[in-house]
Order: sequence, then structure tokens, then C-alpha cells
Amino acid sequence: MLRYLADLGPLAASYADAVRPLLDCPGEWSRVGAAEAWWRITGDPAPAVAALLPELAPLAAFRTSPPLLRTVRVLGAIGEPAAAALPALRAVTASRRRCNANILRDDELCRTAREALIRIGRA
Repeated sequence: MLRYLADLGPLAASYADAVRPLLDCPGEWSRVGAAEAWWRITGDPAPAVAALLPELAPLAAFRTSPPLLRTVRVLGAIGEPAAAALPALRAVTASRRRCNANILRDDELCRTAREALIRIGRA
């Protein structure tokens, strides 16, 4: 349902109060979905970025998690207010080490990280 609210953007403003507490949910899919929905509904990036940054933690250990790719995409869509994600994204694109045994999935992560860096505006 969060994805649908995100798609509606400001048209879903009446649901913003229900989405806000989900930014602190224990499930990573819920947090990522809530962050995207919150940002697209309200245009307020700060709570969304704060919820998304911890989802980048697996990158430091060269691991991926299922919602990681979506996290990187949302941070890229947020743009410059997501500048705190730059070190983690730069590390992924600069490293020769793979984050995933599946080379296609790893290439997708690297491509998505490069796109996010460009969108954030400080590549």
C-alpha cells in the first residue's frame, strides 16, 4: 500500500499522519516504503533520508539486502537533500570488490548507485 501512496504523492496528503510512524518500523521493507511514501506525499526529505541511511549499512561490509536497491533509487530521487548518502554510494562505485555473488545484481547496484550520485548532484 505504501507504494501506491508514494505514486499518488501529494494527492495522498490525508494519509501522511499514518505514514510518519512507519518510518520507524522494525521491517526494512516497511521503512523504505514509508520513507518513499513520506517524501513523495509531503516533499519533506529529512525524515525520509534519516530512515533510509541505515539501510545502506550492508554496503560497508560489501553485502546487499533485498530493499537496498530500492533504497538507493529513492535516495537518488530525493536528490541533494540525500547528500549524507554520498560516502556509501561513492564507496560502492569506486570499489573493485563485488557486493553480490550474482554479477548481474551487482552491476545493477553499481549502475543505480552511479545514477543516484548524479541525481544527488555531487558525483
